[in-house]
Amino acid sequence: MLKDLAKSALIKLNVIKYNRTVNAKSSAYDKWQKAIEKQPVVKADAPVIMETLETGEVVPYKKPDPKVKIITYSKVWDVSGINGDANTIYIFASNRGKLTKRAAEVIKQYFIAHPEHNVVYGDEDEIGTRGKYIHPYFKPDWSPDSYLNAFYIGSIFACRSETLHAASTEYDNAVRMLGGVSNKKNTPEQIGLEASLLAADVLFCMLAIHERAFAKRTGMELPIGHINEVLFHRSGEQEVFYGRSFHNSKHMLLKPATVSIIIPSKDHPDILQQCVDSIIETTSDENIKYEIVIIDNGSSAANRIKYGAYCGRISRKNGLTKINYIYKLQEFNFSAMCNQGVRNSTGEYLLFLNDDIEAKKDGWLREMLSQAQLGHVGAVGAKLIYPDTDLIQHAGIANVRRGPVHKLQKMHDVKNHYFGYNRGVHNNIGVTAACLLISRKKYNDIGGFPEELKVAFNDVDFCYSVIEAGYYNVCCNHIYLYHHESLTRGIDNLDPKKMERLGREGDTLMRRHSHLYNFDPFYSPHLTEDETISAIIPKEDYTPVEDIPYSRITSHENGIEGVREDQCLRIGCEYNGTLDNWLYGVTAEGNDAGYYLKGYSFVIGSDNAIFEKQLLLRLVERHENGAGPTDNKVYTVPLYTWYRPDIMIRLQDQVNVDLTGYKVKIKKGDLAPGYYQIGMLAVDKTSRLKLVNWVPNILNVKE
Repeated sequence: MLKDLAKSALIKLNVIKYNRTVNAKSSAYDKWQKAIEKQPVVKADAPVIMETLETGEVVPYKKPDPKVKIITYSKVWDVSGINGDANTIYIFASNRGKLTKRAAEVIKQYFIAHPEHNVVYGDEDEIGTRGKYIHPYFKPDWSPDSYLNAFYIGSIFACRSETLHAASTEYDNAVRMLGGVSNKKNTPEQIGLEASLLAADVLFCMLAIHERAFAKRTGMELPIGHINEVLFHRSGEQEVFYGRSFHNSKHMLLKPATVSIIIPSKDHPDILQQCVDSIIETTSDENIKYEIVIIDNGSSAANRIKYGAYCGRISRKNGLTKINYIYKLQEFNFSAMCNQGVRNSTGEYLLFLNDDIEAKKDGWLREMLSQAQLGHVGAVGAKLIYPDTDLIQHAGIANVRRGPVHKLQKMHDVKNHYFGYNRGVHNNIGVTAACLLISRKKYNDIGGFPEELKVAFNDVDFCYSVIEAGYYNVCCNHIYLYHHESLTRGIDNLDPKKMERLGREGDTLMRRHSHLYNFDPFYSPHLTEDETISAIIPKEDYTPVEDIPYSRITSHENGIEGVREDQCLRIGCEYNGTLDNWLYGVTAEGNDAGYYLKGYSFVIGSDNAIFEKQLLLRLVERHENGAGPTDNKVYTVPLYTWYRPDIMIRLQDQVNVDLTGYKVKIKKGDLAPGYYQIGMLAVDKTSRLKLVNWVPNILNVKE
């Protein structure tokens, strides 16, 4: 009885301490934002221009600072009546909320520093109870296709007076047609606030059209600016998208299209049949004709017969014109197989498809084609769902510091994630080639898939090249297909060879596109770097890696006594490599600063407040059938624990998982060179229970 009471008291003390820490850290965004608002705005140097005097002399000249005028959305309808006001910046802001104290000056200094931009928008958040700032919306850089689906610009944008006057005539004509507005007696202000918000949407659209913001770019420069700072605090009742949220509308084709569907497949005739049958049954648009090209790199003789028999009997209906089965015994090289399929096809558009994709609803190909036919659009993807679930497998690729990741993977699609990320059409830096559509012309412009990347990251490299060529990639998250990829892929098998190859190909990707290290124009640097974006963790919620002390490593020659290996202890490893690479990218040489690991860990079905964790490492060696530990020796490494509300949102059925993040710095020389498997030790502070678990991730410690 006394023992139980003592344990209960100990649990209570640990939970109180845990909650105190969480409460302090959960206000991190509010504190960060309010600290920013107290900072002075850095003055920009006005660009020097050359002016020719009446005497013919050419002299340097600095344009005077512009004036700033603020117009609320309820007054936007009448901006066409503004005359004169040269060298003025106009800020347009929602009536429901307030500008930050810095907003006007930040916007003015932005325009001074960026003469190439005439239109700009900023980020926003919400005013919560007692004036606390919550729910920040960190927006992407200019995303034309996201904008065409929703007014993601939200509560604030600005432009130069010259641009406003140039676009005012088109705007005046457009706004008069809104909601029966035919004269100034029927102003949007008179017929309701929502119409005024719609007028703001239309004004921004006219400004964007004037800036040719819906056209192919030259290189990476975007035609509309984005200030990566919160400039507006909206009222709690105000929706961000003002009634034009990401939609599920059907889109029309600009013209009839021919498509070549290229499917690499080996020894999966039944899976391929399911894929092709689903395509035929869900593609009934009379304006779409398509052929299917199957690339087989070495199926068994029995499966080759099955492939051939199926291709021979398949019905040529619902737009299918022919099916071409190509067999060639060769090593697996996804890029080469895709390029081979293109050479053996004739369609104006190319759809690269995995054989484990299954279409469920009619119209998916038309929707993808409607985007691919736009001149400024490059690669087009679709939302992929794990079969018999509502779990997301793919909703677009984001490029974070550790490289490309599938955001929202294994999150429930029934929920509306981070301001509609899994809804409508979005611009992304990349999409997966499990389902990727592009015009043949644009494919040829890029030069096809990179054959030096045989297995991994070839589709990402392709998409990065598309972006660099000036096109915008999109993911159609208003449609979905099933992807029969295993939900547990990569968790059960330790394979250092595969991990090493994956790391090598990831390094190749980033060396080919080194300017994209830790940069994604369509994913804010203020958003979480792990697999999800269910919650926002502002950068000040992270302790900079430079400020984390090096961990003191303890060696356990015969392992750790009394531990139990248990899958209920989960580990996610989001980065494991050199500090140099983390800070400066894969082009950074050496490992002089040591090593850095970060991720998260939690115990399923238990109160995580009562567990104390340490990182585990053990030396492994490769052999013919995989890999295994070299001996019983295990190393324990103390953790820096950090706040992870994104994990808490993912695991709402678990207890106290807010502080599940870990970071570790290891000094060079503290570990002998070799390959170290990563694991975790969780010790119950209220009992003798010790749990361990290992993951396939390998830390390569170099000489």
